[in-house]
This record gives sequence, C-alpha cells and structure tokens, in this order.
Amino acid sequence: MTNLRSSAFVFGQQSRCGHLRFLTVLLATIGACTGREPATRDTSTASDTSTAPAESQVAWTVRPLLNAPNYFVLSGWATNDTVWGLAGDNPVDVHVISGAGRAWGVRASGAHRSADRRTLAWADPTGIWTMRRGGRVRRILRFASLPSPPPGDPTFEIRWAPNGLRVLTSWRDEGNVTWALVDTASGGYEPLPLRVQGYGELGAPLWLDDRRILFSARANSGKDGSTGYREGGWRADLVLFDRATHQLDRVTSVPDGVFLEPLGAWSDTVLAIRRSIGDSLATFSLFDSRAWSETNAPLPRGTGAAVNTNGSSVAVFRSDDIFSQVLIRARRASVPHAAPVLIPGRITGAAWSPDGRSLAVSTMADEPVEGSPNDRRTVYRLSVVQSP
Repeated sequence: MTNLRSSAFVFGQQSRCGHLRFLTVLLATIGACTGREPATRDTSTASDTSTAPAESQVAWTVRPLLNAPNYFVLSGWATNDTVWGLAGDNPVDVHVISGAGRAWGVRASGAHRSADRRTLAWADPTGIWTMRRGGRVRRILRFASLPSPPPGDPTFEIRWAPNGLRVLTSWRDEGNVTWALVDTASGGYEPLPLRVQGYGELGAPLWLDDRRILFSARANSGKDGSTGYREGGWRADLVLFDRATHQLDRVTSVPDGVFLEPLGAWSDTVLAIRRSIGDSLATFSLFDSRAWSETNAPLPRGTGAAVNTNGSSVAVFRSDDIFSQVLIRARRASVPHAAPVLIPGRITGAAWSPDGRSLAVSTMADEPVEGSPNDRRTVYRLSVVQSP
C-alpha cells in the first residue's frame, strides 16, 4: 500500500441523476474521440462545480491494462512503473507498461504495504505477519499468546506507521472497537485508550506522522441530547490521538447529520470527505492539522477522492455500478485541470504514483455474458490515467 499520507479513497452510492450524468459524458467522449471542545466552528459545504471551464482542461490518457491478473483490486504503487494489489488473497506487483504480474508467493488477504514499500503486513486468525520482498514470512504477534486479549474478534485491519516501526490493528466486540499498536520488530503489544465521551467506535484511521493518528468518531446522540436509533447515525467528528502523550482530542464539531472522514494528508493539511444525510454526493474539506480550522476544498462533489503525495493534485470520483467518473483537479492556479474521464465499473481502489504523474484505478462491474444475455459475470479492470 502506498503511504496513507499519499492517497486514500472512499466509496458511496450514486444517485440516478449522477448515473445519467455519466452516460451523457460518455456519449460526448465517444463523439469527440478517443475529546476537547474545538475552537473552530462548523462551516458550510462547497457548491458543486463539476468541471472547470473548457479552455482550462487538458486530456489525460486512460490506458487499460488488459492482461492484469484476474480479480485484481488495487492497493497502491510500489514504484513509478509498478502498482500492487490483491488478486483474491494473493499480493501481486503489476508492471504498468506490460501488465505483467509478479506474485509475492503468499496468501495474505487484507495485506498492507509499508511506507518504504519494502514490506507487507497482514493478519489472519492466528496473528499478525510480515514479509519483505524475497524474504521469509514472519509472525510478529500470536493472538493466542496475548495475556489479556481485547474483547471480541480481530478485525484483521492493518495500518502501518510512516516509519514502519509499528502497525495499528483492532478487535471488534459488537459495537465496540479496541485499537492497539504492534511493534514490527519485537511484536510488543500496546492497547490504546481510545474512548471519547458521547461517541462510539472510532474508525478510518489515518497516520499524520509517527506519533499522531486521526480517526473518525460516530456520535451516540444528538447535540440536543436526543438518543436512540437514527437512520444514518447522528454525526461523525474527527478525533486525534497523540501516542507520545496518550491524549485523545475531538478536533471538530459538526452539526447533526454531517459525517467527516479523513482521506489523506500532506504537510500540515488534511483532506476529509464531508457527507450529509440526504445528499447523494459528498463535499470535501481541508483542515489545518495544527489549529484544526476548516475550509471548503474547491473540488466538485463526489463519492470519494485520492490526493497525491504533496497535495498538488486531487482526483475526485463519482462511482456507481456501471461507470466511474474521474475528475482530476490541480491545486495550483497555473496548472490546468484534466478533462473528465470515464472508466467502466465501480471503483475498488485508486492511488497516485509516487511522482504524481499517474493515477491507477481498479474497478469491478457485473456485465452480461456475450451470447447469453440472461447470465452475468463479474469483470475486474485495472487502468492507468496519465498526464500528457
């Protein structure tokens, strides 16, 4: 996996109107071608600017990798010419020019790659494992050996610290989630005190640096004290954990019906997706990770986004079961935006290359079988979108 500071993606449901918009753009393309109370207050959502003026757009190339491995779901980039992901349970590196795959030779469902891209980590029912390319598999933690294991079952979720010294993992017991750090050298286990009054489980972890982890926290009740079940939940705020001080702070305060989730970070800036109940497409917000002030990102609405390493480019996705629209936006005024791109299927993975010049996207779609219209098959695709 690429460093979580470099890329992230989120998926959502697309409205009927969004689907019609996909088809309209497709026809046009075919015809043309080819815890503490925060000091900040909530902000309003940005307006929907789907595309930049036509004169400011440039055409990026979409190149399908026709001989990519079967069932491939993208996880990230290994180098500027190689992506990696999972073909079923099998980690595979794929060369983006030839499409040739190079398997790691291990079954590792849910594997994640360290920030230096040299080591995989994954979990199975017995424990947490690591493996360097060309090396031997090593179990760094045996679940059965824990003297006081957390309640519930391991989720098998793995998130590397940027320096590669620890991985973050979790256990789930009904509605409660326990997070813990595991030392990748010694196997040392450190449960984290992640409880915020008035909020339930924490999810969507994003390492900001080697000591700070940002989470999304779901509220248990409304701001007016209302309790009980509410379809879609009450709201979700961002919560920051500092490993050095073991301090956990709620750093946002959104109104009921708004849900924040971190997507990526660069320098002192965090990009978050901002969903509102009743909206088919989300907006995006930028947060200063020092003061946690929020500004609306000048991006079109979407179901998810991926940001490159230095934050200079953001790809916004509008994904449904038929087509996924990719809207690439440059954050520097001197750089033109990319023209909209359409890729068949729902996005299952997206990531920027380390040099920021290419965006890899994997998709999945159920399509009719040729000659047998009543039968359908699941088709996996891998594409690379490149700057001119």
